[in-house]
Amino acid sequence: MTQTDIKAKVLQGGKLAIERLLDRKRRDNSYIVVSKNGKVVKLNAKDFKS
Repeated sequence: MTQTDIKAKVLQGGKLAIERLLDRKRRDNSYIVVSKNGKVVKLNAKDFKS
């Protein structure tokens, strides 16, 4: 494997992890905390568009 192959797999894994986290938070009707313009914002997971 080359360095670009490894990089692509790491990025793909990160995207999959975030997608699974959002799916779980939506099922549990939970909140996610994100940074928006340097401020911490609490959003309902159902309102968050990925």
